Amino acid sequence: MADSHGAPMNIAEAVRGYILHDLFLGAQSELADDASLLEAGALDSTAAMELVAFLETTFNLKVADEEISVENLDTVSRIARFVERKISV
Repeated sequence: MADSHGAPMNIAEAVRGYILHDLFLGAQSELADDASLLEAGALDSTAAMELVAFLETTFNLKVADEEISVENLDTVSRIARFVERKISV
């Protein structure tokens, strides 16, 4: 996978950057891959929809309503695995 400039993209890094910048609004500078976004208060229904829009745009995929779940979207690790599954189909 490559970004819009053709450079290789690390899914977890892209997701982490988005979460820190857009969901945490820069209030945190670090985020562990296994930290729960729900427990941190960063993932409510609005943030989940914004995250889905980011994933669909950034990785050129479609997220079905039933895929919007804690199992897929609660941590950077889960999100990265979810994206990897979606783009490998």
